[in-house]
Amino acid sequence: MPMIKARYPDTWPAIALAVKAKANWCCQECGRPCQRPDESPEHFQQRIGKAKPRQYLLTVAHLDQDPTNCSEDNLKALCTVCHLRYDRQFRAKQRALKREWFGQLNLMEAME
Repeated sequence: MPMIKARYPDTWPAIALAVKAKANWCCQECGRPCQRPDESPEHFQQRIGKAKPRQYLLTVAHLDQDPTNCSEDNLKALCTVCHLRYDRQFRAKQRALKREWFGQLNLMEAME
C-alpha cells in the first residue's frame, strides 16, 4: 500500500537514511544485504550474486504503524519482503485509516 507522504515528517528522508545506514544496509529481520544508494544495480547484483535486485531494497518500518512516531525504538530497517510480511497484520486497519485520511467518516463519527 503506497504511503501518504503528507503523514510523514519533512525530515523523513534523512531519518530513513540514518536507520538504513545504522543497519549497515541489511534487513534487521532476515539479514538480507540490500542495495546502497551510491551503488549501481549492476555492481549490487555482482556483489550479492543474485538475479532479482528489486527484492533487495531496504525500507524503514514504523513498528507501531504511526508515521509521526520516528523514535529510534519504533523504526526498523526491513527488506521489502520482510516489511510486507510485518505489515500484513495491520492491512485492514491501514485501509480504514487511509480512507479516513482522505475524508471518509468512520462508523463512530457517522453516529455522532
